[in-house]
Amino acid sequence: MENTAEDAHALKWICTELADVRSRAGQQGWSAELEQSLAELRRGTRPAATVLEPVRSRLGLPARTRGFFTLQGQEPAPPPAGSYRCPGGRCGRVAPPREPGGPLPECGVFDEPFSFG
Repeated sequence: MENTAEDAHALKWICTELADVRSRAGQQGWSAELEQSLAELRRGTRPAATVLEPVRSRLGLPARTRGFFTLQGQEPAPPPAGSYRCPGGRCGRVAPPREPGGPLPECGVFDEPFSFG
Protein backbone atom coordinates (compact mmCIF):
# COMPACT_ATOMS: atom_id res chain seq x y z
CA MET A 1 0.00 0.00 0.00
CA GLU A 2 1.37 3.40 -0.97
CA ASN A 3 1.58 6.04 1.75
CA THR A 4 -0.06 9.38 1.14
CA ALA A 5 1.23 12.63 2.62
CA GLU A 6 -1.51 12.37 5.25
CA ASP A 7 -0.36 8.85 6.16
CA ALA A 8 3.26 10.01 6.42
CA HIS A 9 2.14 12.81 8.73
CA ALA A 10 0.14 10.33 10.87
CA LEU A 11 3.14 8.00 11.15
CA LYS A 12 5.40 10.89 12.11
CA TRP A 13 2.90 11.91 14.80
CA ILE A 14 2.63 8.45 16.39
CA CYS A 15 6.37 7.87 16.18
CA THR A 16 7.07 11.18 17.91
CA GLU A 17 4.36 10.82 20.56
CA LEU A 18 4.42 7.04 21.11
CA ALA A 19 5.95 7.05 24.61
CA ASP A 20 3.33 9.52 25.85
CA VAL A 21 0.50 7.74 24.01
CA ARG A 22 1.53 4.39 25.53
CA SER A 23 1.64 5.94 28.98
CA ARG A 24 -1.83 7.47 28.61
CA ALA A 25 -3.22 4.24 27.14
CA GLY A 26 -1.88 2.33 30.16
CA GLN A 27 -3.38 4.83 32.60
CA GLN A 28 -6.74 4.81 30.82
CA GLY A 29 -6.90 1.04 30.20
CA TRP A 30 -6.70 0.78 26.41
CA SER A 31 -3.15 -0.49 25.94
CA ALA A 32 -4.33 -3.63 24.12
CA GLU A 33 -6.22 -1.56 21.55
CA LEU A 34 -3.17 0.65 21.02
CA GLU A 35 -0.92 -2.36 20.47
CA GLN A 36 -3.44 -3.77 17.96
CA SER A 37 -3.34 -0.48 16.07
CA LEU A 38 0.47 -0.52 16.08
CA ALA A 39 0.49 -4.10 14.78
CA GLU A 40 -1.88 -3.07 12.00
CA LEU A 41 0.43 -0.17 11.11
CA ARG A 42 3.33 -2.61 10.83
CA ARG A 43 1.33 -4.92 8.55
CA GLY A 44 0.44 -1.97 6.29
CA THR A 45 -2.97 -3.32 5.31
CA ARG A 46 -4.84 -0.03 5.81
CA PRO A 47 -3.82 3.64 5.54
CA ALA A 48 -1.99 4.87 8.63
CA ALA A 49 -4.30 7.86 9.06
CA THR A 50 -7.31 5.51 9.16
CA VAL A 51 -5.66 3.10 11.61
CA LEU A 52 -4.79 5.95 13.97
CA GLU A 53 -8.26 7.57 13.99
CA PRO A 54 -9.44 5.61 17.08
CA VAL A 55 -6.15 6.32 18.88
CA ARG A 56 -6.46 10.06 18.27
CA SER A 57 -10.12 9.91 19.31
CA ARG A 58 -9.22 8.22 22.62
CA LEU A 59 -6.79 11.07 23.27
CA GLY A 60 -9.46 13.69 22.57
CA LEU A 61 -7.74 14.80 19.37
CA PRO A 62 -9.41 15.26 15.99
CA ALA A 63 -9.50 11.94 14.13
CA ARG A 64 -7.86 13.52 11.11
CA THR A 65 -5.47 16.42 11.15
CA ARG A 66 -6.11 19.30 8.82
CA GLY A 67 -3.59 21.22 6.83
CA PHE A 68 -1.07 20.89 4.10
CA PHE A 69 1.53 18.17 4.02
CA THR A 70 4.71 17.85 2.04
CA LEU A 71 5.03 14.82 -0.16
CA GLN A 72 7.21 12.03 1.14
CA GLY A 73 10.79 12.75 0.08
CA GLN A 74 10.01 16.38 -0.74
CA GLU A 75 11.48 19.25 1.21
CA PRO A 76 9.03 21.83 2.58
CA ALA A 77 8.62 24.90 0.42
CA PRO A 78 10.66 27.89 1.56
CA PRO A 79 8.74 30.90 2.85
CA PRO A 80 7.80 33.42 0.18
CA ALA A 81 10.30 36.16 -0.55
CA GLY A 82 9.32 39.51 0.86
CA SER A 83 8.35 41.06 4.14
CA TYR A 84 5.48 42.79 5.90
CA ARG A 85 5.73 46.54 5.56
CA CYS A 86 3.85 49.59 6.71
CA PRO A 87 0.49 49.83 4.94
CA GLY A 88 0.56 52.62 2.40
CA GLY A 89 4.32 53.04 2.86
CA ARG A 90 3.77 55.76 5.46
CA CYS A 91 6.87 54.79 7.43
CA GLY A 92 9.84 52.47 7.13
CA ARG A 93 8.65 49.87 9.63
CA VAL A 94 9.17 46.25 8.56
CA ALA A 95 7.63 43.46 10.67
CA PRO A 96 9.48 40.19 11.29
CA PRO A 97 8.20 37.09 9.47
CA ARG A 98 5.13 35.62 11.09
CA GLU A 99 4.49 32.00 12.02
CA PRO A 100 2.32 30.12 9.51
CA GLY A 101 -1.30 30.85 10.37
CA GLY A 102 -0.27 33.51 12.87
CA PRO A 103 -1.88 36.93 13.06
CA LEU A 104 -1.00 39.54 10.47
CA PRO A 105 1.11 42.40 11.79
CA GLU A 106 -0.89 45.61 12.05
CA CYS A 107 -0.22 49.31 12.11
CA GLY A 108 -1.22 50.57 15.53
CA VAL A 109 -1.66 54.14 14.31
CA PHE A 110 -3.95 53.48 11.33
CA ASP A 111 -5.38 50.14 12.54
CA GLU A 112 -4.59 48.45 9.20
CA PRO A 113 -2.81 45.18 8.42
CA PHE A 114 0.68 45.42 7.01
CA SER A 115 1.22 44.88 3.29
CA PHE A 116 3.28 41.95 2.07
CA GLY A 117 5.73 42.51 -0.71
